[in-house]
Amino acid sequence: MDLYFIAVAFIAFAVTVESCPPQCRSCAGGTADCMGVGLRDIPRNFPSETVTIDLTDNQLTDIQQSDFPVQSNVQNLRLSRNGLSAIAPRTFSNMERLMSLDLSLNPITRVHDKSFEGLSKLRSLTLTNTKLRKLGKPFNEIPNVSSLYLGYNQLEQIEEDDFEMITRVRSIDLSANRIQSIHPRAFENLPYLRYLILKNNPIMEAKGLQFTSSMLQLLDFSQCNLVSVPGPMPSSVADFRLGNNEITEIKVTDFENITNLQLLTLIENKISKVEYMAFSTNINLQELWLNSNNLKMIPRGLPIRLEKLYMDQNEVHDIESGLFGKDANLETLSLNMNAVRQILSDSFSGLKNLTNILLKSNSIQEIRSGTFTDMLSLKKLDLSNNPLKKILPNAFNDLPSLQDLDMSYQEQTNVSIAEDFLNGIKTVQSLQFMNSPGLAKSFLDLVEKNRGFSFPSLKVVNLEYNELETLPSNLKDALVSLEMMTLDGNPLECDRRLLWLRNWMKKSEIKFYSFEAPKCSGPKEVNERDLESLKASEFGEAPKSSKENNRRPAPEAEASSGNEMTTQRRQDKKPNTQLETSTETRGNIQRQQYNTMMQNKDATTGGTTTKIERVQGTKTSGQIEDNNNNAARKTTGKNKTKDKKRNKKNKQKKKRDPKKNRKRRQRKKGSKRGKRKISRKCTKLPTGERRCCRKQKDGSERCRIIKPRAKKPTTRARKPRKQRRKSRKSA
Repeated sequence: MDLYFIAVAFIAFAVTVESCPPQCRSCAGGTADCMGVGLRDIPRNFPSETVTIDLTDNQLTDIQQSDFPVQSNVQNLRLSRNGLSAIAPRTFSNMERLMSLDLSLNPITRVHDKSFEGLSKLRSLTLTNTKLRKLGKPFNEIPNVSSLYLGYNQLEQIEEDDFEMITRVRSIDLSANRIQSIHPRAFENLPYLRYLILKNNPIMEAKGLQFTSSMLQLLDFSQCNLVSVPGPMPSSVADFRLGNNEITEIKVTDFENITNLQLLTLIENKISKVEYMAFSTNINLQELWLNSNNLKMIPRGLPIRLEKLYMDQNEVHDIESGLFGKDANLETLSLNMNAVRQILSDSFSGLKNLTNILLKSNSIQEIRSGTFTDMLSLKKLDLSNNPLKKILPNAFNDLPSLQDLDMSYQEQTNVSIAEDFLNGIKTVQSLQFMNSPGLAKSFLDLVEKNRGFSFPSLKVVNLEYNELETLPSNLKDALVSLEMMTLDGNPLECDRRLLWLRNWMKKSEIKFYSFEAPKCSGPKEVNERDLESLKASEFGEAPKSSKENNRRPAPEAEASSGNEMTTQRRQDKKPNTQLETSTETRGNIQRQQYNTMMQNKDATTGGTTTKIERVQGTKTSGQIEDNNNNAARKTTGKNKTKDKKRNKKNKQKKKRDPKKNRKRRQRKKGSKRGKRKISRKCTKLPTGERRCCRKQKDGSERCRIIKPRAKKPTTRARKPRKQRRKSRKSA
C-alpha cells in the first residue's frame, strides 16, 4: 500500500511539472515564477490552478489580448520592469478575475481609454515610474478600483474628470510628478477617499479644493513649494503633512475645520509666527512637528491632549512659565539645537505625564532650583552640549522615574554641583558624562565626599575623554548594579590610587571601555600599557596632594637659632589672627624681629658693626667708627700717584669701543688679575632678602640687606645691522 501511494504522488507531481511552462522556474502553490528569465513572449498553458503570474524583470515589449488564456483564474499579474511602451485596448479582457495589476517601471507613455476594459473586479492598479504625461479616461473601465498608484511619472496637471468614474477609490498616490495645478473639483466625486498623497510636486498653492469624503484621514502635501496652508480640509483628516515647504505663518483659520486632526507635520518651513490659539480647535491633536523653522518662542494655546511637541532647530531663547495648562498630557518635549538660555523654575509645573525632555545643543549655563522638581513621570533628560556652569540646590528633586540622564559634551572645566544632586539622580540607570571634564570631576568629588552613598539602579556610566588621572576608591561601593563604565581617552596615572580599579577589572565581568582598554599615561615605567595588565608591584607611590604641601611650614633662615625655629613652628601650628594680614605687614614684622636679634648679638659679642639697612623702602645707616681708624685713612704721596694712574686708565677705557670693552671684561673674569678678592658671607632672610657682611681691616663687619631683583620685562631681540640697513633702503 505504501508503494501505491508513493507512485500516485509521483504521477501527480509529474503532471504538475509537465503542465508548467518550461520557461518558468516553477508553478507550485498557485504562483507561476517566471521572474528574470529573459522572456520576450508571454508563455502559455499555465496550470488551471494558477492564481499569480510573475513576469517581472523580463524583455516584454508588446502584449495583446491573445497572450492570455480565456476564462483563466489569475488574480494577480505582475509585469514590472519590462519594455512596455503602450497598453493596447482590451489587452486584459480575458482575465475577468484579475484583482491586482502591476505595470510599474515600464516606459509607458500612453494608456488607451479602453486598455482596462473587462477588468470590473480590479482592486489595485500600479503605474509608478512610467512616462505618463496625461491621464485621460482609462479608469472609467475599472469603477471598483480601490488603490491607484501613479507616483514618479511626468503628470503636469490634474483635471476635473480624471477620477470621475472611480467612485470607490480609497487611496490615490500622485507623489513625485510635475503637477503644478489641481482642479478644485478633481476629488469631489470620491466619497470613500481615505489617503491622498501629493508630495514632491511643484504645486505652490492649493486653495479651494473640494472634498465630499467623510473618511479622508491622510493628506500629504510635503515638498510642494507651498506658500500657505492649503484648505479648507475635511474635519475627518487625522494626519496632515506639510513639511519641506515655504510656509511663513500659521493663522487661526488654517486648521480650524480639522477637529479630528491627530498628527500635524510642519517641519523645514520658514515659519516665524504662530498666531495665538492657532491650534485651539484641534482638540484631538497628539503630535505637533515644528522642526527646522524660525520660531523664537513656543506657541501658546496648545491643545490639552497634545502628547509630543518637536521644535528642534529653531531660535527659541527661553522656556517661559505658564505655556502648558494644568491638565496638559504632554509626554515628550524636544527643543534640541535651539538657543535656550534659561529655564524658569515653574516652566514644567503641572506636566505630570512628561516623560522625555530633550534640550541638547542649547546655551544653558545654570540649572535653577526647582527646575526638575516633582516630575513624577520623567524618564529621559538630555542636557548634552550646553555650556553648563552651575547646578543649584533642589534642581533635581523628587524624580522617582528618571532612568536616562545625558550631560555629555559640557566643555566647561569648572562646574559647581550642589550636594543634593546625587539624591536627585538616585534612580538613574544610564549616566552619560562623555567629554565633560569639569562636570565629571565635580561628580566624582561628590561621590568621594559622600562615602556610603550608592546608586541602586545605575548600570551604565560613560566617563570617556574627561582628562581623569584617577578615580575615587569608594566608586566601586557606590555603583552596586554596574554593568558598563567606559573610561576611554583618559590619561590615567597608574599609582597606588588605582590598584583597586585593576583588581576590580580582573575579578568582575563589567566592561570598562567602548573601543580601547584603559591605558596608563604615567609613570614613565608603565606608559601606554593597559591598566589591567599591570602587576601590583608596578603601581608606584601616589603623589602627595597640593593640600598637604600647603600645610608644610616655610623653611627658616640659616641665621636664625634653633629656639627661634621651634617657636616659629609652634606659632604656625597655633591659630593666629595675624594670618589674615597681608604679606607686606608680615614681612615688616619679620624684619623688625631680625634687627632686634642682630642688635642683641652685637651687644653680646662686644664688637663694633656698621649697618646699612633698608626697611620699607627707606635707607637707614648707622656708622660706628673709631678715631684711630679715621686717622689711619690719610693718603700718602704714593697713594696719590697710584690714584693718578688709575684715573688715566679709566679715561682710556671710556674712549674705547663699548663692545670691545665688554669682551675684555669677560676675558678678565677668569684671570687672577681681574678677580677681586672679597670675603663676604650672605645669609637668606625669611622675607626673601639677603644679609651680606664683609670683614674690614680693623676686624669689624660691614653689613647690608639686599632685596631680590625684579624681573626685567622681556625685550624684543634686535635685528642685525645688515638687516636693518636693508629694511631702511627698502623703505
